[in-house]
Amino acid sequence: MSISTSGNTAIMTEDCLACKYQRRRCPAYCLFAPYFPHGHEQQLKNMHKLFGSGMVNVIKLVRTIEDPSKKDIAIRTIMVQSDMRAKDPVGGCYRIIQELQHQIECTQAELDQIYYTIAICRAQNAHRLQMQKIDDGDHCQMMNKLPLI
Repeated sequence: MSISTSGNTAIMTEDCLACKYQRRRCPAYCLFAPYFPHGHEQQLKNMHKLFGSGMVNVIKLVRTIEDPSKKDIAIRTIMVQSDMRAKDPVGGCYRIIQELQHQIECTQAELDQIYYTIAICRAQNAHRLQMQKIDDGDHCQMMNKLPLI
């Protein structure tokens, strides 16, 4: 539990789970506070299990990134990877990526088939219109050959 003061009032805030897990006081600039509020214990356990060392490895990794938006993406990616590895210890994210790539390939094959069918329909329609023009032309020629009464 941290105490921060602003003016005459003292505000009591709870340490984030990452700081609580490491048994340290949660600083105001805590890197993990936005990502590990109370209620996200399992995500923290998953990340610790995958990256180990009391989250030191994650902290080192994230501190090498200068852009704040990229830090956010990195932490969220680490969290997703940790959760996926906990759900699927063998495949993790890789298995999901493979499944999605297979789904994309199947959908692309289906789309190619649809484009092929559309091309056939357009060709048939063009042929039908061409035949109709020929028939109309023959009809006009026959009308011109009829004797006038």
